[in-house]
Amino acid sequence: MAGNTLQAMQIGLQVVGNNIANANTPGYVRERAVFAPAPVQKLGNLTLGLGVEITGIVQIIDKFAEERLRDAGGDRASAEAQEAAYRNLEVILNPLGDANISTKLTDFFNAIQLINQKPEEPAHRNLAISAGEELAQTILTTRRRIDTEFGNLNTRVSQLADEINTVSEEIRQLNLRIVQIEGGGASGSDAGGLRSQRSNAMKRLAEIADVDINESGRGVVNISLNGRFLVFEGTRQEVVSEQNGDSGTVNNRIVFADDGGELIVSGGELGGIYEARDNILGGFLTGLDEFAGALAFEFNKAYSQGQGEVGFTSLTGTYQVDDPQAALDAAGLDFAPQQGEFNVLIHNKNIDGNGDTVRQTIKVDLLGTDGSPTTLTSLAAQLDAISGITASVSLDNKLVINSESPADIEFSFEKDSSGVLAALGVNTFFTGSNARDLGVNQEILSDGKKFAASLNGINVDADNALQLSEIQDKILSGQDGQSIVGIYKELIDMTTQGATTTASVADGLRIFEGTLQAEAQSVSGVNLDEEAIDMIQLQRAFQASARYISTLSDLLDLLVNL
Repeated sequence: MAGNTLQAMQIGLQVVGNNIANANTPGYVRERAVFAPAPVQKLGNLTLGLGVEITGIVQIIDKFAEERLRDAGGDRASAEAQEAAYRNLEVILNPLGDANISTKLTDFFNAIQLINQKPEEPAHRNLAISAGEELAQTILTTRRRIDTEFGNLNTRVSQLADEINTVSEEIRQLNLRIVQIEGGGASGSDAGGLRSQRSNAMKRLAEIADVDINESGRGVVNISLNGRFLVFEGTRQEVVSEQNGDSGTVNNRIVFADDGGELIVSGGELGGIYEARDNILGGFLTGLDEFAGALAFEFNKAYSQGQGEVGFTSLTGTYQVDDPQAALDAAGLDFAPQQGEFNVLIHNKNIDGNGDTVRQTIKVDLLGTDGSPTTLTSLAAQLDAISGITASVSLDNKLVINSESPADIEFSFEKDSSGVLAALGVNTFFTGSNARDLGVNQEILSDGKKFAASLNGINVDADNALQLSEIQDKILSGQDGQSIVGIYKELIDMTTQGATTTASVADGLRIFEGTLQAEAQSVSGVNLDEEAIDMIQLQRAFQASARYISTLSDLLDLLVNL
């Protein structure tokens, strides 16, 4: 009996020593030796106890708290991924700096106002052109930087696929080792160190994706996600990162390697990255493309009404159609024209010293009221019929207009109610249709005199510059009643609000996880003061048992001597 006690106390001290050694080990779960009375024996009419025995060494763990903690870790990881995306987006937008889109937009329209104030100053036209080019370049740069962040998140998805495989393989191997050591639950003891390693691996996997974890009575854990097993006892499924997407945007998704079924997640770091990439960054990129397209089309529609100090002798549209024989509003243009008309100004510089201007009206009939609807081919034919110019469709389906006598005749445009000039890129300022390809028309970059500041003829006034300067705050019927500035402001406001909300949610989840962590640690964590008390108790019991053996030895010696 005394020997059993010494052995039990020694094992108890070993468990205490192991707890103390792992007091600072992340994820370690405190262990406890389970003491129980040893079997009794019958001696005459007496039933005598045989001391103490250890029935097992088990972990002290609140499984419900651990499960809640895993779920909280996944929610926190998801929120932090989204918070990081908003933080990086705000850095790229640089709202407090001088090189952001909002500042460049204001500088551009302010430069146009200077033309209206002093139209005779060539420097003012060049400044407006330069400011427009800087605005377009800032939009392009912003788009490119966000695309880089988008690509970084795609890379992170691929990394998480590798990590899921690594962690699930670790859990699979630990399942086998734990079952082997615990004997399928027959031993009554826990494989403490291995279970702690598996618990850490499960926490990490739950941070990555919102997995379901179930432990069987034999000591193995099965991990599934939306009904599909990642780990089942001693087996697991491999996952891979796969690219998909359209419109030039590649989205990496994680799928099962065996059948290509998508790993569908709604939380965890992976779910947060999907949300950050597809909705936060992806949504902003969509909004930025829409803003750039609205800026180009709405500004070009107004710009195309005017004329510069000189007209054109040769001009090629910047936008092409898919089918030159199709109606213009169904020909594949980025911006669709509407029913209307515009004037072509034919200016002969050699008549009466000051020149002579003839106006010709071109109908844009998209309804086919006079026969067939207007196509690019038929539009070119109408223009070609005007005396002084020729028009045709290029091999890449763009409108081409040339002066029949470049030395004497130049042409320009006005009063376009159809928007077809802006849609085809004829007499326009901006090129491109989104934030990826926005630019300034090469015709203007090569000759600032072609900036269309005049409204009533070539080099007549600067009235169009005045109208252009007012576009930034003008309510646009084609943009749901918003202005150019309003479109961008709404985009920025949505981003700011989203960033504030996401940061608040992430902070709340971090606090909540910390609370659960403290709750779990109060049960599973090592408390050195408690371990010291247990150590003293075990030490005293060991010493008492040793003294008991010494006393028995003395009594036996006395009995023998008698």
